[in-house]
Order: sequence, then C-alpha cells, then structure tokens
Amino acid sequence: MEVLPVFQAFPARSGRGYLGLSAAYLLRGERVLLYDTGGYGEREGLGERLRDLGVPPEAVGMVVLSHLHFDHAANFDLFPWAEILLHPAELAYAEAGGDAATLVHHLPALRRSRLRFVEGEGELWPGVRLLHLPGHTPGLLGLEVEGVGVLCSDAIKSRFDLSGPPAPPCWDPGAALRSRARLLTYTRLFPGHDGPLRRGVGGGFTPEGEVELSLRFPDGQGLRVILGTGGVECR
Repeated sequence: MEVLPVFQAFPARSGRGYLGLSAAYLLRGERVLLYDTGGYGEREGLGERLRDLGVPPEAVGMVVLSHLHFDHAANFDLFPWAEILLHPAELAYAEAGGDAATLVHHLPALRRSRLRFVEGEGELWPGVRLLHLPGHTPGLLGLEVEGVGVLCSDAIKSRFDLSGPPAPPCWDPGAALRSRARLLTYTRLFPGHDGPLRRGVGGGFTPEGEVELSLRFPDGQGLRVILGTGGVECR
C-alpha cells in the first residue's frame, strides 16, 4: 500500500484566524482512495496535484472525509463519481449547526453525493482499517494503514497537540484526550496539520522532517517559512 502526500500541512494560524493548511493523502493499492480533500485554497490545484502524483482525478474511487471542517472537506464535490465515506455522527453534528469551522452550507450537495455512512470501525480493504477518533468532532475518522501508520487528521493536529489540552475547536475535550491516548500507542502518525511524527526509543514522538510554507508576492518575491525540529526559520 502506497501513501502519498497530496498537500503538505503547516501548523500555524494568522492574526485573522486559521490558515487551514491541512494534510491530504492519496492511498494507492487495491483501490485509489483520497483521505481528505483540502480547503478552498487548494480547490484550483487539487486535480493538477493528483496528476503530478501519477493519478488522474477520475481514478479516485473513494474519498474518506475525516470530518466536516472547511479545511479538510471543502472539495468533496470535485469527485462526483467517487464514493464519499463519512461517519453519521459527523453529519448529524453539522446538521445541528456544528461549530465555526463546519461546512454547514455544503450539506445539500453532500446529501446528493454518493454518500456512504460508516459507523464504528473495521477493515475497509486488506491492510486499511477505519478508526473512529471522536473528540475534535463527534465523527472524526482515521485510517490505519498496515506498514505505514495512522492518518489521524485533527485527532492530533500537530506536534504541539501531543500533550496538554486538546487544540481548539474541540467538541468534547474528554473524548479528544481518550482518542489522543489511543493514537499515542502507535509508532507513526500523520496529523492533520503537520508532517509525519514517529515514536522514538523513549516513547516520545518527533517530526520526521521539516514542513514548509511558501509565500509568493505579486512582485515575484517570495518567502519560505520552515518549521524543523529546531524551530522556525525564514528564508
């Protein structure tokens, strides 16, 4: 099973609120699966990015929406031919108003999609298992990929969410802490707003590499913000 990053995440927010730079992953094996679809800022480039990875968008047969926050699920409608997997508790939460990040205005289109509800946990196909990781939202879905690790979305948002109170917004802090404790028993995690994290000899998790935010300005100049193990660097 091959897991390819479609979009690299970056754990930051601005003075105007969440940047919403979340991760999305492509699973290529028995079937082609997209785990999360990114936010509005990725809408124009999502198809091109998939083609760069050697997968035409029409080859994506299944989309797993970890949860219905705008930065993870806004582009589900770009795959009208694909089966959309969602936990029923997530839709119920959204229909009840959700929180400030929930895609409440997209629910009619979601209902018209090839929506398939998945409740509980179980094998999606050999080597890929659905996990229910409530807390951040009630229906957050993770994917345990054999030999790779756990795609956990915002059940653990970033390296800064490995201890202490769960990162906001949070539907149920107690449930979020229980989901986090469960995830910390695994060896490798793919958070919703960071690069992969790996558990070391002492039991703690460390980033596997740098994550980068590239800024481009109308005059052609640019700035790279790099978050490594030693902190933040601008180039």
